[in-house]
Amino acid sequence: MTVKDAPRPQLQDPRDVVVKVTYAAICGSDLHTYHGILGGDDVPYLMGHEAIGVISEAGKEVQSYHVGDHVVVPDIHVVGSTTYIYGEGDALGPDIGGCQAEYVRVPLADSALIPISKTGGNDLDYLTLADIFATGWGSITSTGFQPGDTVAIYGAGPVGLLAAYSALLRGASRVYSIDHVEARLQKAKSVGAIPINLTEGLPSTQILKHEPSGVNRAADCIGYECLNTQLKLQEDFVVNDAIKVTATGGGIGITGVYYSGPRDKGEPRQSPKLGVIKFDIGAWWLKNVSINGGPITAGSAEPALRELVASGRAKPGFVFDKIVSIDEAPEAYRLFDEKKVEKVAIKF
Repeated sequence: MTVKDAPRPQLQDPRDVVVKVTYAAICGSDLHTYHGILGGDDVPYLMGHEAIGVISEAGKEVQSYHVGDHVVVPDIHVVGSTTYIYGEGDALGPDIGGCQAEYVRVPLADSALIPISKTGGNDLDYLTLADIFATGWGSITSTGFQPGDTVAIYGAGPVGLLAAYSALLRGASRVYSIDHVEARLQKAKSVGAIPINLTEGLPSTQILKHEPSGVNRAADCIGYECLNTQLKLQEDFVVNDAIKVTATGGGIGITGVYYSGPRDKGEPRQSPKLGVIKFDIGAWWLKNVSINGGPITAGSAEPALRELVASGRAKPGFVFDKIVSIDEAPEAYRLFDEKKVEKVAIKF
Protein backbone atom coordinates (compact mmCIF):
# COMPACT_ATOMS: atom_id res chain seq x y z
CA MET A 1 0.00 0.00 0.00
CA THR A 2 1.45 3.35 -1.03
CA VAL A 3 0.37 6.96 -1.63
CA LYS A 4 0.92 8.27 -5.16
CA ASP A 5 -0.19 11.15 -7.35
CA ALA A 6 -2.84 10.07 -9.86
CA PRO A 7 -4.65 11.93 -12.66
CA ARG A 8 -7.69 13.85 -11.48
CA PRO A 9 -10.84 12.09 -12.74
CA GLN A 10 -12.78 13.80 -15.51
CA LEU A 11 -16.41 13.65 -16.61
CA GLN A 12 -16.71 10.86 -19.18
CA ASP A 13 -20.46 10.95 -19.68
CA PRO A 14 -23.05 13.75 -19.34
CA ARG A 15 -24.63 11.74 -16.49
CA ASP A 16 -21.40 11.74 -14.42
CA VAL A 17 -20.34 13.95 -11.54
CA VAL A 18 -16.93 14.47 -9.96
CA VAL A 19 -16.88 14.65 -6.17
CA LYS A 20 -14.20 16.39 -4.12
CA VAL A 21 -13.76 13.96 -1.24
CA THR A 22 -13.84 15.33 2.30
CA TYR A 23 -13.72 12.00 4.16
CA ALA A 24 -12.95 8.47 3.03
CA ALA A 25 -12.62 5.31 5.11
CA ILE A 26 -10.74 2.01 5.26
CA CYS A 27 -13.11 -0.96 5.19
CA GLY A 28 -12.67 -4.52 6.40
CA SER A 29 -13.14 -5.73 2.83
CA ASP A 30 -10.18 -3.52 1.83
CA LEU A 31 -8.12 -5.92 3.94
CA HIS A 32 -9.02 -8.77 1.57
CA THR A 33 -7.33 -6.71 -1.14
CA TYR A 34 -4.49 -5.86 1.25
CA HIS A 35 -4.02 -9.60 1.82
CA GLY A 36 -3.98 -10.35 -1.91
CA ILE A 37 -7.18 -12.38 -2.21
CA LEU A 38 -9.50 -9.79 -3.79
CA GLY A 39 -8.79 -7.24 -6.48
CA GLY A 40 -8.41 -6.55 -10.18
CA ASP A 41 -5.75 -7.54 -12.66
CA ASP A 42 -5.06 -3.92 -13.68
CA VAL A 43 -2.56 -3.14 -10.93
CA PRO A 44 -1.79 -0.65 -9.55
CA TYR A 45 -5.23 0.81 -8.93
CA LEU A 46 -6.81 3.22 -6.45
CA MET A 47 -8.18 1.80 -3.22
CA GLY A 48 -11.28 2.49 -1.16
CA HIS A 49 -15.05 2.39 -1.61
CA GLU A 50 -16.39 4.63 1.18
CA ALA A 51 -16.48 8.41 0.83
CA ILE A 52 -18.44 11.59 1.30
CA GLY A 53 -17.73 14.93 -0.30
CA VAL A 54 -18.90 17.91 -2.34
CA ILE A 55 -19.78 17.82 -6.04
CA SER A 56 -17.15 19.83 -7.94
CA GLU A 57 -18.36 19.09 -11.49
CA ALA A 58 -21.66 17.83 -12.87
CA GLY A 59 -22.53 16.56 -16.34
CA LYS A 60 -25.20 18.41 -18.28
CA GLU A 61 -27.71 15.54 -18.01
CA VAL A 62 -27.49 15.24 -14.21
CA GLN A 63 -30.90 16.27 -12.85
CA SER A 64 -30.97 15.66 -9.09
CA TYR A 65 -27.61 17.08 -8.02
CA HIS A 66 -25.66 20.29 -8.51
CA VAL A 67 -22.17 21.64 -7.95
CA GLY A 68 -21.75 22.30 -4.22
CA ASP A 69 -24.10 19.55 -3.03
CA HIS A 70 -22.85 17.37 -0.16
CA VAL A 71 -23.23 13.69 -1.00
CA VAL A 72 -22.39 10.12 0.00
CA VAL A 73 -20.52 8.12 -2.66
CA PRO A 74 -21.87 4.54 -2.41
CA ASP A 75 -19.58 1.53 -2.56
CA ILE A 76 -21.55 -0.43 -5.17
CA HIS A 77 -23.99 0.71 -7.80
CA VAL A 78 -25.65 -1.79 -10.12
CA VAL A 79 -27.27 -0.70 -13.38
CA GLY A 80 -28.63 -3.48 -15.57
CA SER A 81 -25.91 -6.07 -15.95
CA THR A 82 -23.10 -3.68 -15.01
CA THR A 83 -21.70 -3.46 -11.48
CA TYR A 84 -19.84 -0.28 -10.57
CA ILE A 85 -17.63 -0.78 -7.51
CA TYR A 86 -14.82 1.39 -6.24
CA GLY A 87 -11.39 0.31 -5.09
CA GLU A 88 -11.14 -3.16 -6.65
CA GLY A 89 -9.72 -2.30 -10.05
CA ASP A 90 -11.47 -4.35 -12.72
CA ALA A 91 -12.19 -7.34 -10.45
CA LEU A 92 -15.97 -7.07 -10.39
CA GLY A 93 -16.75 -4.52 -13.08
CA PRO A 94 -15.21 -1.55 -14.90
CA ASP A 95 -12.38 0.18 -13.04
CA ILE A 96 -13.91 3.49 -11.90
CA GLY A 97 -11.12 4.37 -9.47
CA GLY A 98 -11.09 4.41 -5.71
CA CYS A 99 -12.50 6.60 -2.96
CA GLN A 100 -9.29 6.97 -0.94
CA ALA A 101 -8.39 9.92 -3.15
CA GLU A 102 -8.98 13.66 -3.34
CA TYR A 103 -11.47 13.33 -6.20
CA VAL A 104 -13.71 10.53 -7.48
CA ARG A 105 -15.91 10.20 -10.56
CA VAL A 106 -19.44 8.92 -10.03
CA PRO A 107 -21.09 7.39 -13.11
CA LEU A 108 -24.88 7.68 -13.44
CA ALA A 109 -24.94 10.07 -10.51
CA ASP A 110 -28.71 10.58 -10.31
CA SER A 111 -29.33 6.98 -9.34
CA ALA A 112 -26.03 6.37 -7.51
CA LEU A 113 -25.49 9.20 -5.04
CA ILE A 114 -27.06 9.58 -1.61
CA PRO A 115 -27.75 13.20 -0.57
CA ILE A 116 -26.55 14.46 2.80
CA SER A 117 -29.16 16.28 4.85
CA LYS A 118 -28.50 19.92 5.64
CA THR A 119 -29.82 19.37 9.16
CA GLY A 120 -28.81 16.65 11.59
CA GLY A 121 -26.06 14.05 11.65
CA ASN A 122 -22.33 14.60 11.30
CA ASP A 123 -19.77 13.71 8.66
CA LEU A 124 -18.68 10.43 10.23
CA ASP A 125 -22.29 9.28 10.65
CA TYR A 126 -22.94 9.94 6.96
CA LEU A 127 -19.67 8.28 5.96
CA THR A 128 -21.02 4.96 7.27
CA LEU A 129 -23.88 5.20 4.73
CA ALA A 130 -21.35 4.57 1.94
CA ASP A 131 -21.11 0.93 3.02
CA ILE A 132 -20.86 -0.34 6.57
CA PHE A 133 -24.12 0.89 8.10
CA ALA A 134 -26.05 -0.36 5.07
CA THR A 135 -24.13 -3.66 5.20
CA GLY A 136 -24.65 -4.10 8.94
CA TRP A 137 -28.34 -3.27 8.55
CA GLY A 138 -28.61 -5.57 5.54
CA SER A 139 -26.88 -8.35 7.45
CA ILE A 140 -29.73 -8.31 9.94
CA THR A 141 -32.38 -8.06 7.22
CA SER A 142 -30.91 -11.09 5.42
CA THR A 143 -31.40 -13.26 8.51
CA GLY A 144 -35.19 -12.79 8.31
CA PHE A 145 -35.12 -10.68 11.47
CA GLN A 146 -38.30 -9.69 13.31
CA PRO A 147 -38.58 -7.39 16.36
CA GLY A 148 -38.13 -9.37 19.56
CA ASP A 149 -35.73 -11.88 17.99
CA THR A 150 -32.51 -13.03 19.62
CA VAL A 151 -29.44 -12.59 17.41
CA ALA A 152 -25.84 -13.87 17.28
CA ILE A 153 -23.39 -11.83 15.23
CA TYR A 154 -20.04 -13.26 14.22
CA GLY A 155 -17.48 -10.48 14.13
CA ALA A 156 -17.29 -7.21 16.05
CA GLY A 157 -15.38 -5.29 13.43
CA PRO A 158 -17.08 -2.22 11.95
CA VAL A 159 -19.76 -4.16 10.03
CA GLY A 160 -20.39 -6.58 12.89
CA LEU A 161 -20.70 -3.71 15.36
CA LEU A 162 -23.18 -1.91 13.14
CA ALA A 163 -25.09 -5.16 12.63
CA ALA A 164 -25.41 -5.43 16.43
CA TYR A 165 -26.35 -1.76 16.63
CA SER A 166 -28.92 -2.19 13.85
CA ALA A 167 -30.48 -5.26 15.48
CA LEU A 168 -30.90 -3.44 18.79
CA LEU A 169 -32.22 -0.33 17.02
CA ARG A 170 -34.80 -2.53 15.29
CA GLY A 171 -36.01 -4.19 18.47
CA ALA A 172 -33.91 -7.31 19.10
CA SER A 173 -34.46 -8.72 22.58
CA ARG A 174 -30.84 -9.90 22.97
CA VAL A 175 -27.80 -9.62 20.71
CA TYR A 176 -24.62 -11.66 21.15
CA SER A 177 -21.45 -10.20 19.63
CA ILE A 178 -18.65 -12.70 18.90
CA ASP A 179 -14.99 -11.75 18.52
CA HIS A 180 -11.59 -12.30 20.14
CA VAL A 181 -10.41 -8.67 20.34
CA GLU A 182 -11.24 -7.30 23.77
CA ALA A 183 -11.55 -3.67 22.64
CA ARG A 184 -14.10 -4.70 20.02
CA LEU A 185 -16.08 -6.74 22.54
CA GLN A 186 -16.15 -3.80 24.93
CA LYS A 187 -17.41 -1.49 22.19
CA ALA A 188 -20.13 -4.02 21.37
CA LYS A 189 -21.07 -4.12 25.04
CA SER A 190 -21.25 -0.32 25.11
CA VAL A 191 -24.10 -0.36 22.56
CA GLY A 192 -26.02 -3.07 24.42
CA ALA A 193 -24.72 -6.33 22.95
CA ILE A 194 -23.60 -9.32 25.04
CA PRO A 195 -19.90 -10.02 24.35
CA ILE A 196 -18.80 -13.59 23.54
CA ASN A 197 -15.04 -14.17 23.49
CA LEU A 198 -14.04 -16.61 20.76
CA THR A 199 -10.99 -17.77 22.71
CA GLU A 200 -13.17 -19.10 25.53
CA GLY A 201 -14.73 -21.89 23.47
CA LEU A 202 -17.16 -22.45 20.64
CA PRO A 203 -19.49 -19.44 20.39
CA SER A 204 -22.44 -21.78 19.89
CA THR A 205 -21.64 -23.62 23.13
CA GLN A 206 -21.31 -20.37 25.07
CA ILE A 207 -24.53 -18.89 23.69
CA LEU A 208 -26.62 -22.07 24.04
CA LYS A 209 -26.01 -21.89 27.80
CA HIS A 210 -28.12 -18.71 27.75
CA GLU A 211 -30.42 -19.65 24.85
CA PRO A 212 -31.08 -23.43 25.18
CA SER A 213 -33.24 -23.54 22.04
CA GLY A 214 -30.81 -21.38 20.07
CA VAL A 215 -31.05 -17.83 18.78
CA ASN A 216 -33.61 -16.86 16.17
CA ARG A 217 -31.04 -15.27 13.87
CA ALA A 218 -27.30 -15.42 13.18
CA ALA A 219 -25.23 -13.11 10.99
CA ASP A 220 -21.80 -13.86 9.51
CA CYS A 221 -20.04 -10.49 9.30
CA ILE A 222 -16.56 -11.97 8.83
CA GLY A 223 -16.39 -14.18 5.74
CA TYR A 224 -13.77 -16.67 4.71
CA GLU A 225 -10.88 -15.08 6.57
CA CYS A 226 -12.52 -16.18 9.82
CA LEU A 227 -10.65 -17.72 12.75
CA ASN A 228 -11.48 -20.71 14.94
CA THR A 229 -11.19 -20.86 18.73
CA GLN A 230 -7.41 -21.38 18.43
CA LEU A 231 -7.29 -18.19 16.33
CA LYS A 232 -6.28 -20.17 13.24
CA LEU A 233 -7.77 -19.53 9.81
CA GLN A 234 -10.65 -21.94 9.16
CA GLU A 235 -12.94 -20.92 6.30
CA ASP A 236 -15.88 -23.11 7.32
CA PHE A 237 -15.86 -22.26 11.02
CA VAL A 238 -18.44 -19.47 11.20
CA VAL A 239 -21.02 -20.98 8.85
CA ASN A 240 -21.09 -24.33 10.64
CA ASP A 241 -21.07 -22.81 14.12
CA ALA A 242 -23.93 -20.53 13.07
CA ILE A 243 -25.99 -23.61 12.16
CA LYS A 244 -25.35 -25.02 15.64
CA VAL A 245 -26.47 -21.85 17.42
CA THR A 246 -29.52 -21.02 15.28
CA ALA A 247 -32.90 -22.31 16.45
CA THR A 248 -35.07 -24.58 14.32
CA GLY A 249 -36.86 -22.48 11.71
CA GLY A 250 -34.48 -19.57 12.23
CA GLY A 251 -32.36 -17.70 9.75
CA ILE A 252 -28.70 -17.07 8.91
CA GLY A 253 -27.40 -14.11 6.92
CA ILE A 254 -23.98 -14.19 5.26
CA THR A 255 -22.56 -10.81 4.29
CA GLY A 256 -18.91 -11.56 5.05
CA VAL A 257 -16.95 -12.07 1.82
CA TYR A 258 -16.72 -15.57 0.30
CA TYR A 259 -15.16 -14.95 -3.09
CA SER A 260 -13.23 -17.34 -5.30
CA GLY A 261 -11.80 -17.00 -8.76
CA PRO A 262 -8.66 -17.30 -10.86
CA ARG A 263 -5.41 -15.87 -9.52
CA ASP A 264 -4.22 -12.66 -11.19
CA LYS A 265 -1.89 -9.71 -10.55
CA GLY A 266 -4.21 -8.16 -7.99
CA GLU A 267 -5.01 -11.46 -6.29
CA PRO A 268 -1.75 -13.37 -5.80
CA ARG A 269 -3.28 -15.45 -3.00
CA GLN A 270 -6.57 -16.12 -4.76
CA SER A 271 -7.61 -19.63 -5.75
CA PRO A 272 -10.74 -21.32 -7.10
CA LYS A 273 -10.65 -23.34 -3.87
CA LEU A 274 -11.17 -20.26 -1.70
CA GLY A 275 -14.76 -19.99 -0.53
CA VAL A 276 -15.39 -23.69 -1.19
CA ILE A 277 -16.07 -24.96 2.31
CA LYS A 278 -17.23 -28.04 4.17
CA PHE A 279 -20.87 -27.61 5.14
CA ASP A 280 -22.89 -29.68 7.64
CA ILE A 281 -25.93 -30.08 5.43
CA GLY A 282 -27.44 -32.68 7.75
CA ALA A 283 -27.59 -30.30 10.71
CA TRP A 284 -28.91 -27.54 8.47
CA TRP A 285 -31.60 -29.75 6.92
CA LEU A 286 -32.89 -31.03 10.25
CA LYS A 287 -33.25 -27.50 11.59
CA ASN A 288 -34.94 -26.08 8.49
CA VAL A 289 -32.82 -22.92 8.79
CA SER A 290 -32.93 -20.36 5.99
CA ILE A 291 -29.64 -19.00 4.63
CA ASN A 292 -29.41 -15.75 2.67
CA GLY A 293 -26.56 -13.43 1.82
CA GLY A 294 -24.32 -11.80 -0.72
CA PRO A 295 -23.02 -8.28 -1.37
CA ILE A 296 -25.18 -5.44 -0.10
CA THR A 297 -25.41 -2.12 -1.92
CA ALA A 298 -25.32 1.13 -0.01
CA GLY A 299 -28.65 2.22 -1.48
CA SER A 300 -30.51 -0.92 -0.41
CA ALA A 301 -31.80 0.62 2.82
CA GLU A 302 -32.24 4.19 1.63
CA PRO A 303 -33.76 6.60 2.43
CA ALA A 304 -34.36 4.92 5.81
CA LEU A 305 -30.77 5.02 7.07
CA ARG A 306 -30.21 8.60 5.93
CA GLU A 307 -33.37 9.67 7.76
CA LEU A 308 -32.30 7.82 10.91
CA VAL A 309 -28.99 9.69 10.84
CA ALA A 310 -30.54 13.07 9.99
CA SER A 311 -33.04 12.75 12.85
CA GLY A 312 -30.34 11.78 15.35
CA ARG A 313 -32.04 8.45 16.00
CA ALA A 314 -28.97 6.60 14.70
CA LYS A 315 -25.38 7.68 15.33
CA PRO A 316 -23.31 5.00 13.58
CA GLY A 317 -20.18 7.14 13.45
CA PHE A 318 -19.28 5.78 16.89
CA VAL A 319 -17.34 3.01 15.12
CA PHE A 320 -14.57 5.41 14.08
CA ASP A 321 -11.68 5.66 16.51
CA LYS A 322 -8.92 7.05 14.30
CA ILE A 323 -8.77 9.90 11.77
CA VAL A 324 -5.68 10.25 9.55
CA SER A 325 -4.44 12.17 6.54
CA ILE A 326 -3.98 10.42 3.21
CA ASP A 327 -0.22 10.35 3.74
CA GLU A 328 -0.79 8.32 6.90
CA ALA A 329 -3.03 5.77 5.14
CA PRO A 330 -0.40 2.99 4.69
CA GLU A 331 0.33 2.98 8.42
CA ALA A 332 -3.41 3.09 9.16
CA TYR A 333 -3.86 -0.03 7.01
CA ARG A 334 -1.23 -1.79 9.09
CA LEU A 335 -2.89 -0.82 12.37
CA PHE A 336 -6.32 -1.85 11.09
CA ASP A 337 -4.99 -5.17 9.83
CA GLU A 338 -3.43 -5.84 13.25
CA LYS A 339 -6.78 -4.94 14.90
CA LYS A 340 -5.20 -2.13 16.86
CA VAL A 341 -7.89 0.28 15.65
CA GLU A 342 -11.60 -0.31 15.03
CA LYS A 343 -12.32 1.95 12.04
CA VAL A 344 -10.18 4.56 10.24
CA ALA A 345 -11.41 7.70 8.50
CA ILE A 346 -9.18 9.59 6.07
CA LYS A 347 -9.72 13.34 6.17
CA PHE A 348 -8.86 15.48 3.14
